[in-house]
Amino acid sequence: MSSRGVVLTGGPIYTMNGSTVEAVRLDGDRISLVGTLDSAMASGAAEVVDLAGRCLLPGFVDAHTHPLMLGQCMTWADLSTASSIDEVVKILREHAVGLDRTSPIRGFGYDQHRFTDDRHPTAVDLDRVSEDVTVTIMHASGHGYVVNSSGLDTAGIRAGVPTPTGGLIDRDGYGNPTGRVFDAACDLLTGTDGTKVGNHGPNLHIPDTSEALAAQLDIAQGSLLSAGITSVGDCQVTDRELSTYVDSREAGRLRLRVTMYVLSSHVALVERHGLDSGLSDDHLGFGGIKHYADGSLVSGTAYLPCGCGATHGYLYHEDGELEELIDASNALGRQTATHAQGPEAIQLVLDALGRREPRPGLRHRIEHCGFPTDDQIVEMRRLGVVPVPQPTQVHLYGEGVRRDHPEQAERMYASGLFAREGLPVVLSSDTPVTRPDVMLACWCAETRLTAQGRVLGAEAKLTRLQALEGYTRGGAHALRRDDVGSIQVGNFADLVVLTDDPLAVPVDTLPGITVDETWVDGRPAWSAAEGLI
Repeated sequence: MSSRGVVLTGGPIYTMNGSTVEAVRLDGDRISLVGTLDSAMASGAAEVVDLAGRCLLPGFVDAHTHPLMLGQCMTWADLSTASSIDEVVKILREHAVGLDRTSPIRGFGYDQHRFTDDRHPTAVDLDRVSEDVTVTIMHASGHGYVVNSSGLDTAGIRAGVPTPTGGLIDRDGYGNPTGRVFDAACDLLTGTDGTKVGNHGPNLHIPDTSEALAAQLDIAQGSLLSAGITSVGDCQVTDRELSTYVDSREAGRLRLRVTMYVLSSHVALVERHGLDSGLSDDHLGFGGIKHYADGSLVSGTAYLPCGCGATHGYLYHEDGELEELIDASNALGRQTATHAQGPEAIQLVLDALGRREPRPGLRHRIEHCGFPTDDQIVEMRRLGVVPVPQPTQVHLYGEGVRRDHPEQAERMYASGLFAREGLPVVLSSDTPVTRPDVMLACWCAETRLTAQGRVLGAEAKLTRLQALEGYTRGGAHALRRDDVGSIQVGNFADLVVLTDDPLAVPVDTLPGITVDETWVDGRPAWSAAEGLI
């Protein structure tokens, strides 16, 4: 593109501020005019980009992601389609063929609910892949791993090793570990010099070289930009993520806008790097503190002790500890983003935030917000809390949740109930737990169809427009950014060009709409024809 202005016209243009327009003018990295083609051209010399009937929207804003984890997992064996443990073994063996014989073998995305015997793999199962090198597979939820016998031995996970608070080491009747290591116990798998998070969350920070992490972040950016996503919230930042982002920015390779939520175990990073001073620049900045109340709904470790399902899970913290952590963040004027699934876990967050007068500007968040009660939804509105659910998980994992928690499953990630109470509608992917596919997510939010084609919670459906707002203005609201998420004068010129109009097509064809181009800072950053630009 030249240094002149750029005018996009010739297709439906949705500002996501309640209007459609004929043309949008960009000058530099900002939107300078929104209106008619004549007014856009009258503002000075410009290059005209003909949309040729394609649809223009603001770049999508994914408020809850894990980009570095996404890039890392994209280099591992893909287990998301495995329908049996035998198939897991087969996929891992095929993946290992391309590796050095001494390299660890890693896989991501297994879901025990897809297996005929509905159980997690064990170390013995993974020993069939290799008995000599470590084999590690991450659950689809990202909340834990299964490790083979060699990996357990390397990590020092034996019968006498205690299970940390807020974690799980699955054991046989003699106390010997069977291979499954989840949530707060994951610290044991990152090695002596690896990232440690204690009982502040699942340790998804598997070590790698800085060169490998940089390459993996590039892979993740390509994946996110190909979905039209231009701004993200990274909802679990430790020193590993921060250093990788900074290095990428300094090398001129950070294309996304990243708002970082520092894990509560790493609050010292905020002081050490002066992150509280605000956005360090337009592409990398500090959002707030990430906390964890309970485990994963999908893996069965979410805290649901009511006797209403097959799993009961656990809380991460001892009595009062989480509330003190959240209150400390709140007192310092830091936004909090707290993972909470079960009603008891959600109540801990609301109790902590209720200690002080609501501060609407902070927009405290509850991530996932699995099964809130009606009263809790009302209280969330009073406190100005923003729920951040993931509709694609309803489609992919809803049947497993229905099987585990039949009395509560209809309320899983109940976006429609949030909207009716007047809460902000925010949608996200939690990638790599679900792939970054905005059109699929909008379809999931509108239909609430599980993988078996059954509606899970009709009252929790959103309209098409609400879903799109959840991935644009809603996402920006959750990140506390007013410069992205809508096409308006002064905002960054971050845009997505879709092959079809998502507000005009029949619902069943919505997931088939693809991204043709993604623009960042007033120029193409990705295209279907060229990939990353």
